[in-house]
Amino acid sequence: MPAFWRDHPWGLRAAALVLSALLAATLQWVFPGAMVAVEQVSGDLTWRLGAAATPERRIVIVDIDESSLETVGPWPWPRETIARLSDRLRAADVAVQVFDIVLDTPRAGDALLGRAWAEHSVVAGQIFSIDARTTPKVAAVGGALASAGCPSFAPTSKGYIGNSRELLSDGLSVGHLTPMVESDGVVRKIPAVICHEGRAYPSLALAALWRAAQTGGPAPLTSDWVWSTHRFGGLFALSPAGWLSSASLPGMAVPVDDQGNLRVPYRLERKVFLSVPASQVLNGSVDPALLRGTIALVGATAFGIGDVTSTPLSSVAAGVEVHAQTLVGMLDHRLPYTPSGATGLQILAMLLIGVVLLAVVTRRRGAPVKRLPIAGAALALACYGGAATGLWVADLWLPWFTPAVFALLAATSLATAEHALTRAQRERLSAHLGAYLPAPVAQRLMATDPSGSMQVNLQHVSVMVADVRNFSAFAAHRPAQETAALLHAFYCIAVDVVEQHGGVVENVVGDSVLAVWNAYAECAAHPSQALAAAKELSRATRALLSNRARPQDDHLVQPLALGIGIETGTAIVGSFGPARRRAHVALGEPVSVASRLQQMTQDLSMPILIGPQLAEKLPAGSTEGLGEYLLEGMSRQYALFAPSDWAALVPTEQLWAGATASRPEGGSRWTDELRTPGSNSAFAPHPQRDA
Repeated sequence: MPAFWRDHPWGLRAAALVLSALLAATLQWVFPGAMVAVEQVSGDLTWRLGAAATPERRIVIVDIDESSLETVGPWPWPRETIARLSDRLRAADVAVQVFDIVLDTPRAGDALLGRAWAEHSVVAGQIFSIDARTTPKVAAVGGALASAGCPSFAPTSKGYIGNSRELLSDGLSVGHLTPMVESDGVVRKIPAVICHEGRAYPSLALAALWRAAQTGGPAPLTSDWVWSTHRFGGLFALSPAGWLSSASLPGMAVPVDDQGNLRVPYRLERKVFLSVPASQVLNGSVDPALLRGTIALVGATAFGIGDVTSTPLSSVAAGVEVHAQTLVGMLDHRLPYTPSGATGLQILAMLLIGVVLLAVVTRRRGAPVKRLPIAGAALALACYGGAATGLWVADLWLPWFTPAVFALLAATSLATAEHALTRAQRERLSAHLGAYLPAPVAQRLMATDPSGSMQVNLQHVSVMVADVRNFSAFAAHRPAQETAALLHAFYCIAVDVVEQHGGVVENVVGDSVLAVWNAYAECAAHPSQALAAAKELSRATRALLSNRARPQDDHLVQPLALGIGIETGTAIVGSFGPARRRAHVALGEPVSVASRLQQMTQDLSMPILIGPQLAEKLPAGSTEGLGEYLLEGMSRQYALFAPSDWAALVPTEQLWAGATASRPEGGSRWTDELRTPGSNSAFAPHPQRDA
């Protein structure tokens, strides 16, 4: 990860949200049909899940079904029969008769039927073609609104299928039966009005509603119909794109979208509508109480003559059901619509989603990478739930899929960003831990939880302790910056040499380094590797230590030199202490022996001393015995060894300095006596080790 994003995590999170928003907007722009299709299907599901089963008795469907055809005769029925059906409905005190049929062919009896329709508050049907490629003109159209002109949002028709002219009287209301069929064949909308030759023609349900409001008998549609459009945001974000209203229908405003369509409210199950066969109405076998005061929808469901369509509630439904659902919505003032500020509402929803996801990120408990996908899915479902609630509670058809897509994309992007940040932080922390702890230990600590228990292992290891001799006296005569720089260079060389020979620097204290082999990774030849590392470290630090000039003001300060002790054996390697403050150390006899051997390198004027167990594992001829000595703090004597080529590791000036440093009378301490086996009188106790 670039350092900029690692150091500015909130910038990375903001960029992830912006990128998700742009991607969601791009998907909506590139695939608008797919977005709308998902919302339409989800809306259908909402209608089905919430459809009420309460019986609806304000509307009765008079069904021209198969049984009616068997009783009365094949369709089309004589005009006299249809007139008699209208008379029967009038006699039953039906409030409004709505004929969901079109009688376009002139036939005998048209005048009789026309008079009956004019007297009985009938609303007849007609069909418009809103496809510019289809322009039939069959029979005659009627029922235009008296207002001049058409609303700008209404669809325009070039063709129609109307009724026989003799059926159209001045007092007859007519409504169109033209649905808006979606690409999947489902009827979800109906044009509120359709413009034809400069005049506006209402839908069947709208004409039926207006007719039901008339109490003075048949009359033409008046000029009190008005339409308005609204395309403003702000306080009017929840307003529809347009609406129709009439003084004859106080409190009623029919909301429409920017294409002049009203959305059909499928709030009722199909079975809630009372349906009676037309034949029973004709023969008078229907209880008049069932029809009194109702709006009677006369439609055909018989095979071959009925208009079959698909609705959100059923893939096979009669067209009369669509008009019935629309009428109920108008009567209840419950017509769903898409707000004009839908885009602004989507943006607001996306902002809220972003805030919630950022809150999930900043929550202290738990891993955001694990919580974010769950939160994203939950927010996507919440978008649908909010849209469903808005539909059922406030009649708002809210576009929800784009915010839902944004929620999923934003959660994924933020989870990816958080994973990258966490990984970068872990890598940075691991690098820092690896600088203070052995790399395997640091990696284990990164993968486990803090623990206050003792976590140790017994390992057969080789140990090397390397110390800069005479450093304390040297540092007393040098600036702190210079001594610090020297130690830094020494540590760097030591770590490089140890790691190149397969070891791990376990600890650094003052001017000494503790390294182990075979503690964290299997190393069969660790004794030889430890000796090779000791020799290489001695050679690598020679120039660093010898180039340091002695202070001129103190001739007693000895030159710097490196003393190294190495030993093999079983040691305890692990972590100790409470969870809040742990210490990782290597303990055991090989560590103690190697430390004491390093101290004795100055007494014996040896650059490297080897313990007895390590010497046993080295090839013959690679070591030189120095005798047995009682090491400080140890209860027994140890045989000490030096590399057979030790002389090549010591510069001439250091040999001389070692020979004269502690000579009481100028004689050398480095005598055959001191190297005689069993001679140990001069080495207990030892001078205090340099810090």
